[in-house]
Amino acid sequence: MKISIENIKLTKLIVMRSNFSSLFLFLLLCTAGSLSLKAQNNGHSSKIKISLQKRVLSSQTGKDFKVVNELQDWNPTETAIIICDMWNEHWCKGATERVTEMAPFMNNVVTLARDKGMLIVHAPSDCMQYYKNSPARKLGKKYSDSQSKNLISEKNLDSEKNALWPIDQSDEGCDCSIECKQHNPWTHQIDLIKIKDNDAISESGVEITGLFKQKGIKNVILMGVHLNMCVIGRSFGLRNMVRLGFNVAVMRDLTDTMYDSKQAPFVSHYTGTSLMTEYIEKYICPSMVSSDITGEKQFRFKNDKRPLVAFIIAENEYQANRTLPEFAHELLLKKGVNCEFALGKEEYKEPNIHNIENLQILKDADLAVIFVRRRALPSEQMSIIKEYINSGKPVLGIRTASHAFSINQVVPITGGGLVAATAQVAESMDQWPEFDKDILGGNYIGHYGNIDVGIVFSMVPGMENHPLFKGVSPENFIGPVALNESLYQNRPLRAENVQVLLEGTIPDNPAEPVLWINHREKGPIIYTSMGHWDHWKIEQFRQIMFNSVDYLLKR
Repeated sequence: MKISIENIKLTKLIVMRSNFSSLFLFLLLCTAGSLSLKAQNNGHSSKIKISLQKRVLSSQTGKDFKVVNELQDWNPTETAIIICDMWNEHWCKGATERVTEMAPFMNNVVTLARDKGMLIVHAPSDCMQYYKNSPARKLGKKYSDSQSKNLISEKNLDSEKNALWPIDQSDEGCDCSIECKQHNPWTHQIDLIKIKDNDAISESGVEITGLFKQKGIKNVILMGVHLNMCVIGRSFGLRNMVRLGFNVAVMRDLTDTMYDSKQAPFVSHYTGTSLMTEYIEKYICPSMVSSDITGEKQFRFKNDKRPLVAFIIAENEYQANRTLPEFAHELLLKKGVNCEFALGKEEYKEPNIHNIENLQILKDADLAVIFVRRRALPSEQMSIIKEYINSGKPVLGIRTASHAFSINQVVPITGGGLVAATAQVAESMDQWPEFDKDILGGNYIGHYGNIDVGIVFSMVPGMENHPLFKGVSPENFIGPVALNESLYQNRPLRAENVQVLLEGTIPDNPAEPVLWINHREKGPIIYTSMGHWDHWKIEQFRQIMFNSVDYLLKR
């Protein structure tokens, strides 16, 4: 059979085209696979850690609240953010200014959350007509949940029964020097917060609930204004989201109150917000900060000039997560400071014990109060603590701070004597056994054990007029005879510039230093081995702690 040159050329062309089609199909499949992999790895399927702060009744007292932290892993596609009433203009000039200041930061948080796969709901009440043709508004009203109509209410939750509202908002909360006239100037959400077509717009709890059920939303974050009014009370607000069974949190750094500082309890506007956050953490739902989404420090209003006291709490013997929040509450009311908490687990045998959440507060802190017991930390967390202390900013160390970051040092045993610690911790965790000597100036080697008489605390002769003893009687005072109450052994102190102010004695033993100032070149450090929960009931001790905060803040 004779084959022509034309036939050979034609055959080659067919083969080439066939190979090209196969290659094209192969590349198309690879591209699709790559896009699919990208879709899986663009953050939408990656869970994020959310640090929830709440206040729960203490099992020890049954009436006092302790601050606890719970870490949860949230699926972004099961999470929604509701932005409440961030209007373009408010009837109160001050409120409008604070919204304008907060909005760019909020927009950044929302953008990052959206990119992670979270649903964003814009809820500027009374403004739905403005958005009637918006795709986001069409999505917002696409679904309704008829069952939720019977649950949504303007009433308080059962958990708020007998709770005292923390601020007087009877004048509607304008904090301007000249009271603003009330009217309704808002028409839409402030333009500094961008609305995307795949967001939703709604002011209705029924609509939003229907949308959430359709989208499989389980976790709801509220941000916006005003915490004591709309954020807590709207049909889509905190109370109703809790009633409807969602896992709810308020983003406490991206909210504000309508509170007039000329009203009870006569504190700054920003302290009014802090008090409202306390109320919500006790009776409504946990709070969180934007840092969990941004990885950066949290938002703070530029006119919030209050000194920031950072309470670092992670111990399991002395109920510090109850006593220090009570102390912080008094500081809020009496000293005009801002108080934030970085918390570790309170039970030493709990999982994830070597971890302290919310340490980014140290980046803005003016004073760190450390009540930590035997924790190793991830290197990035320990670096934050060391960076703060090396900056020369002040520290108030309480009780177990002497062995805060030491796992493998010797520990005391009941009845006296010392044994090597047996706790095991991963090599990747950082310890800081020199913290006691190099920072606090101490020499902790254990304690004398429980005794059946109280420790006698007395001022060192010549120290009676020291600022730390302002308003404190020079007479000796006696500590309680209580569980875990014992005299720490710190004699002799090891730092060169230590000034001992208070000593403690028990029968048949020499006096031990229990309160001193380490006058470091970089700045003063105060440490006390007191701090048992019953010590906080002693008026003299509480006054010394107030004075210590004033002294370290140079006030």
